[in-house]
Amino acid sequence: MKINISLLILFIFLSCGTNTNIPVFPIYSLLPVGSPAIVDVKPVEITTSDNQLRIEFDIYYYVTNQQDEFIGYNLYISSSSISPDLVQANIGISPYLPNGYEPTFYHTKEEASTESSKIVKKRIPNLKPAPSEIPFQLCEKYYFRLKAILRNGIHSAPGPEISACATSSQIACPSNTPCYGY
Repeated sequence: MKINISLLILFIFLSCGTNTNIPVFPIYSLLPVGSPAIVDVKPVEITTSDNQLRIEFDIYYYVTNQQDEFIGYNLYISSSSISPDLVQANIGISPYLPNGYEPTFYHTKEEASTESSKIVKKRIPNLKPAPSEIPFQLCEKYYFRLKAILRNGIHSAPGPEISACATSSQIACPSNTPCYGY
Protein backbone atom coordinates (compact mmCIF):
# COMPACT_ATOMS: atom_id res chain seq x y z
CA MET A 1 0.00 0.00 0.00
CA LYS A 2 2.89 2.33 0.83
CA ILE A 3 4.35 1.66 -2.59
CA ASN A 4 1.07 2.60 -4.36
CA ILE A 5 0.80 5.91 -2.49
CA SER A 6 4.49 6.63 -3.10
CA LEU A 7 4.10 5.94 -6.82
CA LEU A 8 1.00 8.17 -6.98
CA ILE A 9 2.81 11.06 -5.29
CA LEU A 10 5.83 10.55 -7.56
CA PHE A 11 3.58 10.58 -10.65
CA ILE A 12 1.87 13.80 -9.51
CA PHE A 13 5.17 15.58 -8.94
CA LEU A 14 6.60 14.44 -12.25
CA SER A 15 3.61 15.78 -14.17
CA CYS A 16 3.62 19.15 -12.39
CA GLY A 17 5.12 21.99 -14.37
CA THR A 18 4.65 20.32 -17.73
CA ASN A 19 4.63 23.07 -20.36
CA THR A 20 1.67 22.58 -22.66
CA ASN A 21 2.62 25.60 -24.81
CA ILE A 22 -0.97 26.77 -24.52
CA PRO A 23 -1.52 29.90 -22.45
CA VAL A 24 -4.39 29.95 -20.00
CA PHE A 25 -5.75 32.98 -21.82
CA PRO A 26 -4.77 34.49 -25.17
CA ILE A 27 -1.72 36.73 -25.09
CA TYR A 28 -3.40 39.33 -27.35
CA SER A 29 -5.98 39.97 -24.62
CA LEU A 30 -3.18 41.59 -22.59
CA LEU A 31 -1.89 43.82 -25.36
CA PRO A 32 -3.51 47.22 -25.82
CA VAL A 33 -5.33 47.85 -29.08
CA GLY A 34 -4.14 51.05 -30.77
CA SER A 35 -6.65 53.89 -30.94
CA PRO A 36 -7.40 55.12 -34.46
CA ALA A 37 -7.63 58.78 -35.37
CA ILE A 38 -9.75 60.66 -37.88
CA VAL A 39 -7.60 62.92 -40.04
CA ASP A 40 -10.39 65.14 -41.37
CA VAL A 41 -14.17 65.47 -41.64
CA LYS A 42 -15.68 67.53 -44.46
CA PRO A 43 -19.33 68.38 -45.00
CA VAL A 44 -20.79 67.70 -48.43
CA GLU A 45 -23.85 69.59 -49.63
CA ILE A 46 -26.10 67.50 -51.87
CA THR A 47 -29.17 68.69 -53.72
CA THR A 48 -31.84 65.98 -53.73
CA SER A 49 -34.14 65.18 -56.64
CA ASP A 50 -36.88 67.37 -55.10
CA ASN A 51 -34.41 70.30 -54.95
CA GLN A 52 -33.80 70.10 -51.18
CA LEU A 53 -30.36 70.70 -49.64
CA ARG A 54 -28.98 67.69 -47.77
CA ILE A 55 -25.77 67.47 -45.74
CA GLU A 56 -23.52 64.40 -45.63
CA PHE A 57 -19.99 64.06 -44.27
CA ASP A 58 -16.81 62.60 -45.74
CA ILE A 59 -14.59 60.99 -43.08
CA TYR A 60 -10.85 60.70 -43.79
CA TYR A 61 -8.59 58.36 -41.79
CA TYR A 62 -5.70 55.93 -42.07
CA VAL A 63 -5.87 52.24 -41.20
CA THR A 64 -3.15 51.89 -38.55
CA ASN A 65 -4.02 48.75 -36.56
CA GLN A 66 -1.90 45.68 -37.27
CA GLN A 67 -3.26 43.12 -34.79
CA ASP A 68 -3.99 39.66 -36.24
CA GLU A 69 -7.58 39.81 -34.94
CA PHE A 70 -8.26 43.35 -36.26
CA ILE A 71 -11.50 43.58 -38.28
CA GLY A 72 -12.18 47.30 -38.57
CA TYR A 73 -13.37 50.52 -36.94
CA ASN A 74 -16.56 51.66 -35.28
CA LEU A 75 -17.61 55.26 -35.87
CA TYR A 76 -19.32 57.30 -33.15
CA ILE A 77 -21.25 60.46 -34.08
CA SER A 78 -22.98 62.90 -31.75
CA SER A 79 -24.38 66.41 -31.79
CA SER A 80 -22.54 67.16 -28.53
CA SER A 81 -18.97 66.53 -27.45
CA ILE A 82 -18.41 62.86 -26.67
CA SER A 83 -16.50 61.92 -23.53
CA PRO A 84 -13.97 59.16 -24.25
CA ASP A 85 -15.06 57.42 -21.03
CA LEU A 86 -18.69 57.28 -22.21
CA VAL A 87 -17.66 55.96 -25.62
CA GLN A 88 -15.43 53.33 -24.00
CA ALA A 89 -18.30 52.19 -21.75
CA ASN A 90 -20.96 52.56 -24.50
CA ILE A 91 -23.01 54.81 -22.22
CA GLY A 92 -25.40 57.17 -23.99
CA ILE A 93 -23.89 56.59 -27.42
CA SER A 94 -23.77 53.64 -29.74
CA PRO A 95 -21.67 53.10 -32.86
CA TYR A 96 -22.90 54.11 -36.29
CA LEU A 97 -23.79 50.72 -37.80
CA PRO A 98 -25.24 51.05 -41.33
CA ASN A 99 -25.26 47.25 -41.75
CA GLY A 100 -26.72 46.64 -38.30
CA TYR A 101 -23.61 44.95 -36.91
CA GLU A 102 -20.00 45.78 -36.01
CA PRO A 103 -17.75 47.18 -37.32
CA THR A 104 -18.83 50.33 -39.12
CA PHE A 105 -15.89 50.06 -41.54
CA TYR A 106 -14.31 46.69 -42.35
CA HIS A 107 -10.51 46.55 -42.67
CA THR A 108 -7.69 44.07 -42.26
CA LYS A 109 -4.20 44.46 -40.82
CA GLU A 110 -2.81 44.19 -44.37
CA GLU A 111 -4.36 47.60 -45.17
CA ALA A 112 -2.38 49.36 -42.42
CA SER A 113 -0.43 52.28 -43.85
CA THR A 114 0.09 55.99 -43.30
CA GLU A 115 1.18 56.70 -46.88
CA SER A 116 -0.69 59.73 -48.21
CA SER A 117 -2.06 57.66 -51.09
CA LYS A 118 -3.61 55.16 -48.63
CA ILE A 119 -5.91 57.60 -46.81
CA VAL A 120 -9.41 56.16 -46.53
CA LYS A 121 -12.47 58.26 -47.39
CA LYS A 122 -15.94 57.14 -46.29
CA ARG A 123 -19.23 58.98 -46.93
CA ILE A 124 -21.64 59.20 -43.99
CA PRO A 125 -25.15 60.08 -45.26
CA ASN A 126 -27.03 60.37 -41.92
CA LEU A 127 -26.56 61.02 -38.21
CA LYS A 128 -28.33 57.70 -37.54
CA PRO A 129 -28.45 54.90 -40.14
CA ALA A 130 -31.48 52.98 -41.39
CA PRO A 131 -33.97 51.67 -40.48
CA SER A 132 -34.73 54.84 -38.46
CA GLU A 133 -32.61 57.36 -40.33
CA ILE A 134 -31.95 60.74 -38.79
CA PRO A 135 -30.40 63.17 -41.29
CA PHE A 136 -27.73 65.72 -40.42
CA GLN A 137 -29.23 69.14 -39.71
CA LEU A 138 -27.96 72.20 -41.55
CA CYS A 139 -25.80 74.53 -39.39
CA GLU A 140 -25.41 72.01 -36.55
CA LYS A 141 -22.03 70.97 -35.20
CA TYR A 142 -21.25 67.22 -35.07
CA TYR A 143 -18.54 65.30 -33.22
CA PHE A 144 -16.84 62.16 -34.55
CA ARG A 145 -14.63 59.44 -33.01
CA LEU A 146 -13.30 56.06 -34.14
CA LYS A 147 -12.66 52.92 -32.12
CA ALA A 148 -10.80 49.82 -33.37
CA ILE A 149 -12.42 46.42 -32.91
CA LEU A 150 -10.90 42.95 -32.87
CA ARG A 151 -12.58 39.72 -33.97
CA ASN A 152 -12.82 38.53 -30.36
CA GLY A 153 -14.83 41.63 -29.36
CA ILE A 154 -12.02 43.62 -27.75
CA HIS A 155 -12.23 47.36 -28.53
CA SER A 156 -9.56 50.03 -28.41
CA ALA A 157 -9.88 53.21 -26.43
CA PRO A 158 -11.65 55.88 -28.50
CA GLY A 159 -9.47 57.96 -30.77
CA PRO A 160 -9.34 61.76 -30.58
CA GLU A 161 -12.56 63.65 -31.21
CA ILE A 162 -12.94 65.84 -34.28
CA SER A 163 -15.84 68.19 -34.99
CA ALA A 164 -17.35 69.65 -38.13
CA CYS A 165 -20.24 71.91 -39.03
CA ALA A 166 -23.02 70.70 -41.31
CA THR A 167 -22.46 73.38 -43.91
CA SER A 168 -19.74 74.24 -46.38
CA SER A 169 -20.49 77.93 -46.02
CA GLN A 170 -20.61 79.09 -42.39
CA ILE A 171 -21.74 82.54 -43.55
CA ALA A 172 -25.11 80.99 -44.41
CA CYS A 173 -25.72 79.91 -40.80
CA PRO A 174 -27.86 82.16 -38.59
CA SER A 175 -26.23 83.76 -35.55
CA ASN A 176 -28.14 81.54 -33.09
CA THR A 177 -26.66 78.27 -34.43
CA PRO A 178 -23.50 76.45 -33.28
CA CYS A 179 -21.86 76.95 -36.68
CA TYR A 180 -22.23 80.72 -36.90
CA GLY A 181 -18.73 82.18 -37.32
CA TYR A 182 -17.16 78.74 -36.84
